[in-house]
Amino acid sequence: MTSLVLAIAKRKKEVMRMPRTPAIQPQHGSRPLGKIEVLPNAIHTIAVQAISECYGVVGITAPRLHNGQPIMLEPGHLNQGVQLRIVNDQIILDVYVALEYGLRISEIAQNIMSSVKFSIEKMLGVPVAHVNVNVQGLSHSVGAD
Repeated sequence: MTSLVLAIAKRKKEVMRMPRTPAIQPQHGSRPLGKIEVLPNAIHTIAVQAISECYGVVGITAPRLHNGQPIMLEPGHLNQGVQLRIVNDQIILDVYVALEYGLRISEIAQNIMSSVKFSIEKMLGVPVAHVNVNVQGLSHSVGAD
């Protein structure tokens, strides 16, 4: 069975910014076939796709508010709404979203957590330790009175 090892560049005590290119290396007995590197941008893309498919998500937002309001990210910048850290060979994600007003926030957040975790683990074979969902705002649906 192939075991995957996540090699990362470590900084001082805490990783404050995104680590350099995490590399996933399949090991086939004593003769590895080669090295596979998965860039953080690819992990962001997997997470963004999983978030976007969740019911009740209005959009992905920037991590910071502007005058107390969420900043909805344009399609080309959605990766900014997902922050990635790697600690002890496990992925930790912080995602920033706006949800639809009137729906159960906790249910949508749980759905986002499980969907993102499942998608990344399925595609990469690397454990996801945490998916932290930050609800930056609520928005009324287009057809609401």
